[in-house]
Amino acid sequence: MHKTQILLKSIGELVKNTRSTIMDQAELGTRVGVGRNTISSIENGKSVNAQSLFLVLEHLDIIDDLQAAIEQQQNNTTSKLSRKSRKPVAELDNDF
Repeated sequence: MHKTQILLKSIGELVKNTRSTIMDQAELGTRVGVGRNTISSIENGKSVNAQSLFLVLEHLDIIDDLQAAIEQQQNNTTSKLSRKSRKPVAELDNDF
């Protein structure tokens, strides 16, 4: 199983566990503007539109932790980046 599939399954389980204590799939779908089938797909670890996934995560107050993890990773990679200076481009003579 690919890491992407594992991540989708993990997110799906988190969504299901969070959602099931407060509402059913149809209600969550109505609240975020997607169908019950989309909620079911998310919970079963299937690929869905990223916007739909993020709306669900936001509504369930899960998105902040994901955003924090992304920002941490960005900070780690940004600090490692360093631009190499380019050598000056030699100008050609105008002697034609």
